[in-house]
Amino acid sequence: MFQHEFFKEKVIKKRGKKMDKETRKTILQKAKKYKKWTEGMMVNPIYWEEKGNPYYVVVYTRRKTPIASGFFTPGEENVEDAMKAHRPLALFSDLGSNVYQNGTMRSSVKLSFYTQPLDLLVDSRDEKVQAGKAAYAKLLKLQEEINEFMAEYKDYYENDVLKRRLITEKDVEKVQKAAVSLDMFQYRSGSVLLKHHEDIEAFAAYLETQNGWKSLDKDTRAFLKDITRHMEEVKKAFDAMDFIEHENPEKMFRLHYDRMVKNNKAALEQQKENIRYPKWN
Repeated sequence: MFQHEFFKEKVIKKRGKKMDKETRKTILQKAKKYKKWTEGMMVNPIYWEEKGNPYYVVVYTRRKTPIASGFFTPGEENVEDAMKAHRPLALFSDLGSNVYQNGTMRSSVKLSFYTQPLDLLVDSRDEKVQAGKAAYAKLLKLQEEINEFMAEYKDYYENDVLKRRLITEKDVEKVQKAAVSLDMFQYRSGSVLLKHHEDIEAFAAYLETQNGWKSLDKDTRAFLKDITRHMEEVKKAFDAMDFIEHENPEKMFRLHYDRMVKNNKAALEQQKENIRYPKWN
């Protein structure tokens, strides 16, 4: 987190309102004063306003890897205003990018990987087989929720933010909540897998003995068998999330949102070490 990752350029170029050439030129000229000769520079077209002046974040890169940043306005520089622009621009670009990229990856799973096996007749009294089918149905529901969530988020980013480019505190709050929502999807799916992986394996093993198995395409068969193959990694990732469990989903969301806001404050402080303008010390 907080490595100044940006949304993919092709998304910005395809959907976004182009940054004014003169503004971009001015920002890069100012940022060049803090650039080392082996480095490249990127300017994010998203901006934040302080006292009516737009502030942009410039990322310094080495071999396309972000290593430092700076916050500049095309007008007269004001150190205090540039400092104020750091928090919203850093949070939005980093968290927003993580949500977009990770969410896109998770929502790329085909629903047919779930629906095709679930559509097959299960004529078995084996409790583990039945429990496995029920658990697999829960994973389908979660995948549908993730897909819907990401469709809304992409529409917000591509057809709203990239067109206006000016972000406000509402946008910062939105990406923070989106980040928690995505983590909760991972928590919920991990919970199902950890609790029912043996049941899902029994469900898959049963289907493999049935005539309907051959009706499933190769990728769906592979997905069903592979989904429980790396449970040690699932458990490790699940434990690393360190989720605070609560029976009330809304309360659980708030607990994690508050903790994330606190952690972000600490991360922003640490990030200041790699900010070339403005300098806090």
